[in-house]
Amino acid sequence: MQNKKRFLANKLPLAAAITAAVMATPALAVDFHGYARAGLSTTSDGGEQLCYGSGANAHTVGRLGDECDTYGELSLGDELFNQDGKVFRFDTMVAYQATNQGNDYQSLSGPNEVIGVDFENEQTTLGSSEPWAGGDIALRQAYGSAKGVIGWAPEATLWAGKRFYQRKDVHILDLYYVNNSGYGAGLEGVDVGPGKASFAVTNFDTPSRHSGDSDDGLYVQNNKLDLRYAFPVGPGNLELIGIYGYADLTDAQDEAQANLAKEIDRDGYFFTAEYSQGVMGGFNKFVVQYAEGSMGHQAYVAHGGGESLNSTWWDGTIKESWRVLDWGVIKLSDKIELGYSAIYQQGKTHGNTAEDSPHLMSVVLRPEYNWTNFMKTTLEVGYDSGFYDGSVWSEDNDKDLQKVIVAQEWSAGPSFWARPTIRVYAGSFFGDRAEDRDDDGNIRVGAQVEAWW
Repeated sequence: MQNKKRFLANKLPLAAAITAAVMATPALAVDFHGYARAGLSTTSDGGEQLCYGSGANAHTVGRLGDECDTYGELSLGDELFNQDGKVFRFDTMVAYQATNQGNDYQSLSGPNEVIGVDFENEQTTLGSSEPWAGGDIALRQAYGSAKGVIGWAPEATLWAGKRFYQRKDVHILDLYYVNNSGYGAGLEGVDVGPGKASFAVTNFDTPSRHSGDSDDGLYVQNNKLDLRYAFPVGPGNLELIGIYGYADLTDAQDEAQANLAKEIDRDGYFFTAEYSQGVMGGFNKFVVQYAEGSMGHQAYVAHGGGESLNSTWWDGTIKESWRVLDWGVIKLSDKIELGYSAIYQQGKTHGNTAEDSPHLMSVVLRPEYNWTNFMKTTLEVGYDSGFYDGSVWSEDNDKDLQKVIVAQEWSAGPSFWARPTIRVYAGSFFGDRAEDRDDDGNIRVGAQVEAWW
């Protein structure tokens, strides 16, 4: 026993030295960031709750109590070089989403796919051994950046790869009113006069096949030029964003589309002006947007700037749109914070008159009362009127929806933005869209965790 103690004592300094060396290695200096949400729910009519929005289409009456998925983002990045004011980084992100919140084990490989059927022996071969439908995993970011390498603009950052590019969102709606993300390259943060300018080129590819066309097996590359300038105005900051998209057709694609019966818009524009300022212990942002041509629907959809389309227009698709948005978070007292948003947007479609144009009005309020630094009660009420399903609009789907949800939350601090938060909630949806799904007045209850770090 004495020899064993002497052995351990001799090894302790070595173990401490190894631990210190490992902790000092660059591998453990990797930046780790992420986002996640997951929960469960049920209703007074039985079964899981219905949801009227999603991360792709936003929640126009508010996201609280209206999220039916499990979603997460894991981001790893590191500073790889830092010398003489020149800094190189590489950042990555993967995301996972499962729309079914009722399974214990969920595959990362997606829903089961039938890859073979033996009718004689009544056997089916699946592409996955998982008996429940799983989720999807996706690469969202993989890009490098270098700051201080441009001689005439040492303050600017050069980047290339795949990334979330300077996205702008309304958190309580999960609405990204500017989201020109994907593959690209650019230079951001260049000092120009009183403000900073950024320039980027990104791609959005679409299938080249259209109804009635032969399939050449290719995609049409749509290039987008993104120019931004942010500068102080009065007590706040004004940012101007212009995105120009155009279809970069091959000779074969150009010849095939020239023979189409309908004209197509091979280019388009999407403009945004955002004025932000501090107010009442928080902030307010006022946004005006306009889009036309191949990007004509971008001031109407939930991820503005993400697409530049080159397909043949058909009746009901949006060729021009505009949006006015005001949102923010303010302090009403030491105990009460209020998140709010108001939107009005309108579009013009092919084949319809201006009077038949799609439109949407949305108003959402989320007040929070902090009982302690770690517990609060949150109320979210929302209303929208109008509708657009993402591809075709008609008067038949012009409907309204209302929501009332109350939640008790335990959060890592008293701030509106404090996360992680564990919440239990109850509430109901009303209106035309709820009636269509036999959900009008149906009581839902649930619990959810939401975190970012």
